[in-house]
Amino acid sequence: MRAVVLHGYGEPDVLKFEDRPEPVSRDTDILIEVHATSVNPVDTKVRKTGGGAARALPLILGYDVSGVVVRCGSRVTQWKAGDEVFAAPNLFRDGANAEYVAIDARSAARKPVSVDHAMAAALPLVCQTAWEALHLRARIQPGQTVLIHAGAGGVGHIAIQLAKLHGCGVITTAGRDESIAFCRDVLRVDEVIDYRTTDFAERARELTNGKGIPVVLDTVGGEVFLKSLDCASVNGQIVTIVGSNTADRGRGLLYRNVTLHYEFMGIPTAQEIEPELPGQILAGIANLVDSGLLKPHVSHRFPLERVADGHRQVETGHTIGKTAILVRP
Repeated sequence: MRAVVLHGYGEPDVLKFEDRPEPVSRDTDILIEVHATSVNPVDTKVRKTGGGAARALPLILGYDVSGVVVRCGSRVTQWKAGDEVFAAPNLFRDGANAEYVAIDARSAARKPVSVDHAMAAALPLVCQTAWEALHLRARIQPGQTVLIHAGAGGVGHIAIQLAKLHGCGVITTAGRDESIAFCRDVLRVDEVIDYRTTDFAERARELTNGKGIPVVLDTVGGEVFLKSLDCASVNGQIVTIVGSNTADRGRGLLYRNVTLHYEFMGIPTAQEIEPELPGQILAGIANLVDSGLLKPHVSHRFPLERVADGHRQVETGHTIGKTAILVRP
């Protein structure tokens, strides 16, 4: 099969387009004919350094997939050949930058019928991340105010929609005119804070009459994460999808009863903990998409042989929504 393969870590040029054997499937797997995948920041991190985990090379990246079931393992009963599905492949197995990928059948859901494969492939990883962060970690409640950083990004633009659907008020941050306009005019958030000109922590406190934010979703890390700790309310919930630490802010969190959560959507699948949960989440996401209530945004599309260009685009930090990779245009 055709695939883009990582033989060593480095810049996007280390990704090589070549022929590889078809994936070996487990008895709980389905083999998917890949129609589209996408580039997420985790792809670029693994390509650069391994992403902080030991990985066997060569490796095929691509942690979203939309495609058609070709073959089912002996223990698979919920799918059959010809079914259109979408899923987030296991981050510690070969991914979907290839004509075929093998994934745990329980992690897949039926593809939304109202969008094409590229749009469907933009959904799994970011939707699982946003849904788990908001509903499993922060346990958002209707009427709460949620601060979601980088609202025009992959996770951000989905998280904003999910929070609004749950009846929450949403504040977001953005730093370019195009991103600000997207958050304001397309996503229709309650407040967009331009972090280039405004201290978002101070503005967040102003908007809440000094009380602070009940729920913060950090998708950036670094100084953004630390300032997010400072603007959380008493009994606030902070969820970060980046491996940040609290530095000297721990005592301040203690005195406000702030709870800090780390969200890495790939761990349960990798550890085979609740292996059916990703499929359940994505089935709900598909229903929202087909009902017109959730709309993924794909701003760039590249063919499989140009996946390195997809990496370069994501690494600009200027992608609105997602970058799709077309395997079977």
